[in-house]
Amino acid sequence: MPQKPERVFQGTGVSAGVVLGTALKLESHKQLVLKVHTLGHMAEEEVQRFLRAVDLSKTQLEVLKRRLEDKVGREHSYILDAHILMLEDHGLLSEIISSMRTAHVSAEWAVCRATDRLRQACESLNDEYFRERGRDIENIVERLLMNLSGEAHESWAPLPEDLILVGRDFDPSNFALVELEKVRGLALESGSRTAHTAIIARSLRLPAVFEVRDFLSSVTTGDTVLVDGDEGQVTVNPEPNRLAEARQRLEAFQAVLRQSSPLPRSPAVTLDGVVISIQANTELLHEVRAAKSCGAEGIGLFRSEFLFFAHPRGFPSMADQLETYEMLGAEMHPYPVTIRTLDVGGDKIPAGFDLPKQPNPSMGLRGIRLSLKNRDLFATQIEAILRASLRGGMEIALPMISSVEEIWQAKEVIQQVRERLLRASVPLTAEVPVGAMIEVPSAVVILELLSREVDFLCVGTNDLVQYTLAVDRVNPEVSHLFQPLHPSILHSLRRIAEVSRALGKSVRICGEIAANPFFTVLLVGLGYSRFSMNAYAIPAIREFIASISFSSARELAEKAMFLRTAGEVRDFLTETLPKLVKIDLTPYLKEIRSPDDRTSLSYVS
Repeated sequence: MPQKPERVFQGTGVSAGVVLGTALKLESHKQLVLKVHTLGHMAEEEVQRFLRAVDLSKTQLEVLKRRLEDKVGREHSYILDAHILMLEDHGLLSEIISSMRTAHVSAEWAVCRATDRLRQACESLNDEYFRERGRDIENIVERLLMNLSGEAHESWAPLPEDLILVGRDFDPSNFALVELEKVRGLALESGSRTAHTAIIARSLRLPAVFEVRDFLSSVTTGDTVLVDGDEGQVTVNPEPNRLAEARQRLEAFQAVLRQSSPLPRSPAVTLDGVVISIQANTELLHEVRAAKSCGAEGIGLFRSEFLFFAHPRGFPSMADQLETYEMLGAEMHPYPVTIRTLDVGGDKIPAGFDLPKQPNPSMGLRGIRLSLKNRDLFATQIEAILRASLRGGMEIALPMISSVEEIWQAKEVIQQVRERLLRASVPLTAEVPVGAMIEVPSAVVILELLSREVDFLCVGTNDLVQYTLAVDRVNPEVSHLFQPLHPSILHSLRRIAEVSRALGKSVRICGEIAANPFFTVLLVGLGYSRFSMNAYAIPAIREFIASISFSSARELAEKAMFLRTAGEVRDFLTETLPKLVKIDLTPYLKEIRSPDDRTSLSYVS
């Protein structure tokens, strides 16, 4: 049989890693529902049929929740609570029942009519979180319609090995049913990073790419599929040369998954003895296992907002947060865990926040600004962190700091919470370090002032690049201008390193640029000795650091500072760095090129 043509599709990477497998195409279970009128005397029978379907759906979800807890842990099983709560929504149930009684329509039609309005309202909002809740509604409607029809749907046939699940979407409850040991990754036309399915995929270390537009017509069950969760790319029937290019990354990712014993948690050391500490960026408790396996020396950045996005009511209680933070601290002991306080706003708003529409949300009410406007919510999170410090070394990182006043106000809340807990005789550690995220140009300009108010600094490179260059990295019209190697970024990074060193403040790079050797060598040369990155990148970066000398990295960084454009810096790095190390740098070349880069990149092996 001739080789099928290769097709490459771009989507959004929502779970890191690269994997090769065989496609299993998931068919849509959407039903065509026609408007059927019932006789007046049959209305109550229709209502009772609907209520039985609701009860059956709730029972099924409770069973699936217990199964999900067994498979992926209790901290993820509550995702199905959102579905259960929807089935208990008195207003929604009343509207559906009223429609059956007054309009004399079938239960199926009444369900679709009431939920369509809710779904369309969610999807019309310019907010990723609420669009995902629209998909939750679709999942519930599908379950209700199947239970109304009596159609069985709570089992999966035995599956072959090494599957890539492809489809329009994937109900998170299916994780409780499918043989997870046979699934390697997911590729879906819908979804986003905040989708419940994405959250569970990350906890299971399943590479996943969502929002892959118009690709289902090009894939059939049995096709070979390459899923690249790092690049957000899906390749159907990849050609041999593409597989050869991906082989090293495939093998590295599988090696991490197969690892039976964790790598030693010790610093990386350059050839001339300079010690570099590498920590992990995480969002979910299960990612701590990957961090430990890959040798992370603590959690350099725990993105706490995903506790809020995943919670069915939007605001996890103090007890909910405390449980997560305590487990993080216990798992990583004796290494520290840095909790970034709630960083939402802009295009990411969890349920419960009643925010007005903002004309420019990325520069509006977000990060620390939102926390200081919702001080009760902020204080609840601070209390959970302070209490959890008894179980492990907790640190607090304040996001999107742009002024000294914001630090003062945040520290005032922290002190008030501490004093309240001490008055209540709650045992606490002597002190929890407080740091500032350096992500906006104003923070770089007044860095000396900010540094004197905090214990440490975290550089969030993604936002720093975005705000410094005034470039929206997800806007296809300008994304090619998102250039971490831009001279303004390099000079900002050098200033941050110099100021923190002069004032004796610890500073770490928390953006993912540190996970690429072409950036790592510059950062080491500029004087950074603490990095936090995707856990899976740690072994490769540790190996790279051990293959270079600090003196050569410093010389390379000094030369780069005199270059005039990002293109010149890229040319210089791609020509010079491969001469210094024996490690294959080919997989990292693509990451340092902008989409329409017309400069000629030479690569010397």
